[in-house]
Amino acid sequence: MRQQGILAVLIVAIMLSSCGCLGGGQSNDTNTAPLANSLLVVRSVEVMVGYNTSLSCVLNITNGQGLDNQVVYWYLDGQPLGQSSTYFGFATYNLSVSDVSGLALGEHQILAEYKGNADYAGSQAEGVLLVIAAPTPTPTPTPRPTATPRPTATPTPTPRPTATPRPTATPTPTPRPTATPTPQPSSSPARTLRPTPSPSQTPTASSSPTPSRRTRSVT
Repeated sequence: MRQQGILAVLIVAIMLSSCGCLGGGQSNDTNTAPLANSLLVVRSVEVMVGYNTSLSCVLNITNGQGLDNQVVYWYLDGQPLGQSSTYFGFATYNLSVSDVSGLALGEHQILAEYKGNADYAGSQAEGVLLVIAAPTPTPTPTPRPTATPRPTATPTPTPRPTATPRPTATPTPTPRPTATPTPQPSSSPARTLRPTPSPSQTPTASSSPTPSRRTRSVT
């Protein structure tokens, strides 16, 4: 009976200490501090069909400090893709070539979600994944073999017939007229012809040695 009484006293003492009735009536309750806000930012990205790409985000707190080793969940067009962990606030999620090829051309919604922990509240962010078509490859023209140039035929000159020299005409000598000999005057002294006296003229003196006579003209 004594042991049961001691056990009952200990139980009562434990109950009183847990409800704060001992130690001057102090309470053991503490106020819970509010969670710090987190900020999640998703980067939009463009990808071409036939290539892979990466989705990325940054998880910070209000003072800009990145949260490390936190889990981010990824969604594309409302469908879950997977999850990745932050490294100094950065997180990425890779899309393979087959993942991109399975998407339609155009814009797709990216959603990243951080669900928070005991110290930080959760947050969400959205971005755009733009899928574009690959360019049509231009066919490479097949090189054609270069034709070997043919040697240019040298034209053979056509021999011209040699002109037959015409016989030179022998000029017919023009007969010169026979020169008529000019009669030479004889060496005998020429007789001086006496002029016939006109009736009106005074007769000249004869060359004879007859004495001159004074004649009177008859009128």
